[in-house]
Amino acid sequence: MASSDYILQLVRQALDDFDDRPLDVSVRRAVRIANLVGDTRHAIRLSLELRPTGGDRHTNGEISRMLMADSSTWGSGTGPAEQAVAQYMNDRKMTSPNGEDAVQMHSLTELEFWDQELRDLKGRGEPVNYEVDLASRERNGNIVARTRHLTFALLCSWERRFGYTSINESIFGGYRVKVDTLLAEGVPDLLQQFNAVYRRLQEAAEASPERDAAEELSQAITTCRRILKVVVDHVLPPQEEPSASGHSLDDAHHRNRLYEFTKQAIESKSQNKLTDVMIAGLYDRFVAVDTMTNKAVHAAMALETANLCALNTYIICGEIISLHDLQADASDTY
Repeated sequence: MASSDYILQLVRQALDDFDDRPLDVSVRRAVRIANLVGDTRHAIRLSLELRPTGGDRHTNGEISRMLMADSSTWGSGTGPAEQAVAQYMNDRKMTSPNGEDAVQMHSLTELEFWDQELRDLKGRGEPVNYEVDLASRERNGNIVARTRHLTFALLCSWERRFGYTSINESIFGGYRVKVDTLLAEGVPDLLQQFNAVYRRLQEAAEASPERDAAEELSQAITTCRRILKVVVDHVLPPQEEPSASGHSLDDAHHRNRLYEFTKQAIESKSQNKLTDVMIAGLYDRFVAVDTMTNKAVHAAMALETANLCALNTYIICGEIISLHDLQADASDTY
């Protein structure tokens, strides 16, 4: 998947060149960007402005499906592809010379060609129906202007959207580098285990609608549980003696040990409470995914919850190891 920085670079290049390049160049760039960001409706809508008249109907359909983020909606009647075609037809409505309703199907390149042909005819002094010529040029000019306006507006909206996203990715990227470093130094094997989680989630995301991805999701969550236990074992190994509040701290009760560790590591009661809430929320998500996969809940919902589990496991593991290192530094100071 293209990064937000890369997409933002493409958008800004298209905007910077917008007034200096032919319109079809900007439209092709916009189709590419829409395809990268998964905006099926606008990818197909603008691609129709570039499609020459005629051609094999099956091939034309295949080309449109190539631009769809989810081709399973093709032919549904209400999907993004159908919406794009309907908008295109509405924008291209016209009245033919014999007074019948019609649709101007020529591409932007063809419209430019025929406009130049009319100019050349008049330049050579050949007879031209000026009334028809004026109506045609006005109609085609409106089509070009609408396409130019849509393309420019989309590029502007993507610039704003990916400008924000790029900042967010930069912030999270800095945090990811920090957590990866903590994991590599504290519990090196965890990075490989996180990669295994992401592979399982990717396999689940790529599974066909007909295939149940519950096994991949279950494996991903099981690995998340193991990762969290390894981190807890690292910061507070199993103990035979219970906590001061009477909770068992043996190997099987790693959740008790995690709460005990945060209580010891964080002096601020408010911060301690916040961390405990985050940990409780993570365990609740573990249970939620198990319930969803066992009950065959809608795959997209289960996948979204599993993704949140993986992300929260990663963040909480980073916080736990960071707290452990701070605690160790404080002990060394004294």
